[in-house]
Amino acid sequence: MRLKLNAVAVLVATLALTGSSMAADDPEAVVRAFMLAAYTHDAAQFNALAFPPSTASVILSTEPVPKARRAEIETEAKAVKLKQLQPFRQHGIVVNPGPGGVYPDGTTTRYSTSFDGDFTVISVVKKEGRWLVDVRWWLKTQEMSLRDEKARMDEKELVIKKFLLNLLRLNRRAVSESLVPGANLDIVFEGAPSVPEPSDVLPSLAIEMPLVEAEADEVYALLSGKLVKKGAAGEEGVMVGLYGPFEMVFLLRRVQGEWRIVPEPYYRIINR
Repeated sequence: MRLKLNAVAVLVATLALTGSSMAADDPEAVVRAFMLAAYTHDAAQFNALAFPPSTASVILSTEPVPKARRAEIETEAKAVKLKQLQPFRQHGIVVNPGPGGVYPDGTTTRYSTSFDGDFTVISVVKKEGRWLVDVRWWLKTQEMSLRDEKARMDEKELVIKKFLLNLLRLNRRAVSESLVPGANLDIVFEGAPSVPEPSDVLPSLAIEMPLVEAEADEVYALLSGKLVKKGAAGEEGVMVGLYGPFEMVFLLRRVQGEWRIVPEPYYRIINR
């Protein structure tokens, strides 16, 4: 698929499908429909399934897909294997389907798959009775790929990535400077190795991680199990990243005009 996206393909979705039957409430069927639309450059279908709306013009290539190639993509979309990365959750809590196998609004999950040679992460959420494709992380990845070298990152993104790189370097002093005052360093270094990883794989994942700020009505679970959401007064923020295929949630708090991170045992994700 030729997208207007140069970074590693991270397809993050919040998918939309109407209907009340169990078949219509199957997010995997929506994932396949969305993948087909994305790889065949079907802008109308892509927009029908994507959130935020009308993003096909930003993400998809306008290059026509030959008929023979389209047939190959259709076959692959039907047979693609999806791996569920996390359970169905509503407001950060594991949830089961209700009557008729229908999940309630606000339900989310994530899948991974390999499609057309691309490793892809697909996140799905249900809103107003429909599964919608949330391409916010994909848009962020594209933004990062087009960012001028001299352009400054968003302040929260800068704090998080600086923190992760220092965490991977096992630089306790530098890590403490990114945390809220009085934070327990043992929490963030839980499970850390005795020496830094010699390869650049883990730092690259941190640098390339797309981070999206949670909306006011979104609730996420931290690794500690605490449920968090964006503060109404603007003094707390929640950033959600994809570290490879894994969701990584950060709670930030403004301290004397600067954003600081509330400690969580992030090596539980890094070590996967």
